[in-house]
Amino acid sequence: MKYPVSIFSFCLILFMVASTAEARPALETRKAAVDTRTVNTLRGPVSIPANPQRIADASGISDMLCIIGRKPVATSDSDAYDYTRFPSYLEELLAGALIIGYPMADTVNVEAVLAVEPDLIIINPRQEKAYEQLAAIATTIVIEPTVNDWRGDLRMVGELFDTGAVVESYIAAYEARAREVGTTVKAANGSNATYFAFLTAGSSYYLFTDAAYGDMFYNDMGLGIPPDLPEQSSITLPTASLEGLTGVSADYMVVLASADDKAALEASSVWNSMESVKAGRVIWLPQSPYFNQAYSVYGKKLLLDELETLLVQ
Repeated sequence: MKYPVSIFSFCLILFMVASTAEARPALETRKAAVDTRTVNTLRGPVSIPANPQRIADASGISDMLCIIGRKPVATSDSDAYDYTRFPSYLEELLAGALIIGYPMADTVNVEAVLAVEPDLIIINPRQEKAYEQLAAIATTIVIEPTVNDWRGDLRMVGELFDTGAVVESYIAAYEARAREVGTTVKAANGSNATYFAFLTAGSSYYLFTDAAYGDMFYNDMGLGIPPDLPEQSSITLPTASLEGLTGVSADYMVVLASADDKAALEASSVWNSMESVKAGRVIWLPQSPYFNQAYSVYGKKLLLDELETLLVQ
């Protein structure tokens, strides 16, 4: 009488084991689906880790990745004038990340990327010639930050990692602070005062009209726009000769210059004939870090605090 019971028990155990074995692949499939996300890239839809732990970013969005809580282990957000170091405003934010290039360059240090053992690699179209090498290391996606539209770029990053709420909160906080600084500056200098910023590079002058400082001054802070300011039609800044600068009549000028370029301007009779120069309303800033900083989503928020002091005279 014991045998039938024993046989029944044995069969029951076999059934339970078989059922568990059959269920396991389904569970693993569901888990895999939860752990990945399909995102749109310049190469079409790509499945990426839903919560990547080791991102190598060569595309130039590392500050944005930090904002949404995805700090990269490798980055190309280096200083525009020295690719071996971080600009000062990103030193703390990106501390510990390995520098693998510069986002506007067309090369990536593939060996360095391999060394950090990434689970996701992000590049921009300028670096696509390294795509096959990088894709052999880890999942690689190609995105194209616009650079001039920082809100759109940040929202694109938020969409990649499903962090839209964090992104909108950051944008709202920045915009509120920018309006506050603009109000302070206009109260100090007059609501009709105009502002203008440019970068010197030898005998060439690059005008911030619609991007970087221009975007911050005119769109974010609501400061006055000087007449006859040229429009910017691409990522490239409009240029002018020294004589051309005299056609931009601004009450306040912010000039990004090296020590040599500053000295050359100050020795120029054309420069010294400008009304804002004669009135002592020129703010001089070094090219590094201030060129990069006005483009950086994280850097421009810090820059607002400095501009609040620099522009109030």
